[in-house]
Amino acid sequence: MELSCGMKCLKYLLFAFNFVFWVCGIVVLGVGIYSRIKAKDWSSILGNDDYVLSVANLLIASGAIVMVIGFLGCCGAMKESKTMLASYAVLLILIFLMEIAAGIYAYVKKDKVLKNVATNTKNSVINEYGGSTVAQKGFTDSVDYVQKQLECCGAETPMDWSSSSWYKKSKPKNESTPHAVVPNSCCAKNVPSCNIAKDIPSLPNTTYSEGCIAKGKVFVNGHILEIGGVGVGIAFIQILGIFFAIMLCRNLGYQKVN
Repeated sequence: MELSCGMKCLKYLLFAFNFVFWVCGIVVLGVGIYSRIKAKDWSSILGNDDYVLSVANLLIASGAIVMVIGFLGCCGAMKESKTMLASYAVLLILIFLMEIAAGIYAYVKKDKVLKNVATNTKNSVINEYGGSTVAQKGFTDSVDYVQKQLECCGAETPMDWSSSSWYKKSKPKNESTPHAVVPNSCCAKNVPSCNIAKDIPSLPNTTYSEGCIAKGKVFVNGHILEIGGVGVGIAFIQILGIFFAIMLCRNLGYQKVN
């Protein structure tokens, strides 16, 4: 007995959904492998080899799991296999529960996580900004982008730049000579070269005066609904995938009985 029109639509919808899921798994796996290859470069910025490798390994594992889930969903839907669909639904449920556990853990440990992020960010700004490696150049571009978008300067304050390796390299022999004391990205829009001064306290008020860590917290708090909405959206898609798989699985069982 053939599937009903509604179940056929559900079958192809589940296939399309999991094909996208499978492609996402390939992307995450690729990022994980690339991160592991480049772990040595990024560890100099993040300050912890084990941390970089752990993140890379987590991405590789996550990508592989997502690929397997996507494969089971695609094949289970097209082959109308109850075993594959049931395995797919169980794995999605386990992933969903793990995400909830990770969210709870992150919330409980948020103060420690924020402290570590703040410390690593400041150390990276001081030691890595303006460097010559691929990772350092990427970090430099990221800092400039963040400073422009959040209208901030330095990790905690603009004074962070006075102890940075970038500042020490660009500082003239005669310290009283006006020079770039903070990156140009600390300048307010449409005010070029406002970063030129004898020292940081002498900077004009056209440079940003707040640190990026504080501004970042304000940004996150101001967009908490959007961030929460993304999380709810991902959870909804996963629940929908579980529901579709169970519905199709049950219908296949019903068709066999009849």
